[in-house]
Amino acid sequence: MSAENRWVNPAQAGFPAVQNQQWTSELAGTYHRLPPRAEQKVRKPLWDLSRNSAGLAIRFKTNSPTVNVRYVVEGPHAMPHMPATGVTGVDMYKVGKDGTNKFCFGGYSFGDTVRFNYGNLAPADLTGPETEYILDLPLYNTVKWLEIGTNDKSTFTLVPRREEKPVVVYGTSIAQGACSSRPGMAWANIVGRTLDMPLVNLGFSGNGRLEPEMIDFLNEIDASLYILDCMPNLTNKTQDEVTQLVLDAVNKIRAKSDTPILLVEHAGYSNAPSNPSQLELYTRLNKGQRVAYDQLAAKGTPNLYYLTHDEIGYNPDSWVDYVHPSDLGAQTQAAAVVRMARKILNR
Repeated sequence: MSAENRWVNPAQAGFPAVQNQQWTSELAGTYHRLPPRAEQKVRKPLWDLSRNSAGLAIRFKTNSPTVNVRYVVEGPHAMPHMPATGVTGVDMYKVGKDGTNKFCFGGYSFGDTVRFNYGNLAPADLTGPETEYILDLPLYNTVKWLEIGTNDKSTFTLVPRREEKPVVVYGTSIAQGACSSRPGMAWANIVGRTLDMPLVNLGFSGNGRLEPEMIDFLNEIDASLYILDCMPNLTNKTQDEVTQLVLDAVNKIRAKSDTPILLVEHAGYSNAPSNPSQLELYTRLNKGQRVAYDQLAAKGTPNLYYLTHDEIGYNPDSWVDYVHPSDLGAQTQAAAVVRMARKILNR
C-alpha cells in the first residue's frame, strides 16, 4: 500500500495546519492543546491531559479514491467504558458543497501503529474533482506522529488552520469527549461541525475546575464565545464555594473582554432518580452556579448567558454510566448548546 501512496505529515507542513489549535507558534509540530509554558502553571494531571488531541482536526483537499491514515499514540487504546474508536480513533468527514459534512467510514486496526483506511471516495482514474475532508483526531490519546496517505498521482493540499474567532469550551471529561464511540460524536465536535466554525476544546477529564490559571489561558484566546461547563468536576465544593468560583471566573474574563460567556449547568446523573445523594449533588452544584449568574446579571454583567439542566434535557438513555454521555447524550447536549450559540452569535 505504501508504495502507491504519497504520505504527508501535517505537523511538518511549514504553516499551521492543525485546526482548532491555539498557541500555534508554541505548539508547532505537535497535536497538543496547551503551550509548553503551561506545564509550570497548571496541575500535572491537567497538563498531561492537555497533550491529548481532543477537538483537533486536519483539513485537506484531494481527488484520491483512497485516504489512508497511520499514526502512533502514547496511551492505552481503550477504556472499560469507552471504545478504542473513541479514545484513539480518528473520524473523517467529506465537506459537501451544500455546507453539510458527510461521514466517511474507514476500516481500522489498532496495533503499535494505528491505521484507518478509506476507500471508494472518488473515481479510481483520478478524473473526479478535488474534495475537501476533515479528519477529527483522537479524543483521549496523545498523538506522537501522524501521516495521511493518498494516491501518489492524485492532488493533495493541506488546508491552513481557520483564523475566525473560535468558540472556546472549558470543561470536564464530558467536554473532552467521554464517552463517545468516535471523535465526531463528541458534543463539542458536533457543535463546531454544526456551526461551521473553529471550536477550541479545553475539556480535561476530572480537571475542569474553574481554576484561575486556566481562565488566564482562556483570556489569551480572542474568542467569539466562551463556554464554561465545569460543574461535574466541582463535586467536592459547597454551594457557596461553587458560587464564588463562578463569580471569580466570569469577573476574570470580564476584566479582559466583553466576549460572550455561556454558563452550562450540570446535565445530571443517570441514577439520580434512584439515588437521592446523586440528585442532591448535581442540584447543589447547579444552585451554586445559578446564584452566581443571578448576582452577575443583577450587576449588569454584559453578554452573560445561561443553559439549564432542563434545557439540556438528557433522557434515561443519554448516559454510558452514571455521568458520561453516550452518543445520544452527546447529540442532546450539542443540540442544546447549538441553540444557545446561534442566538448569541446570530448564526
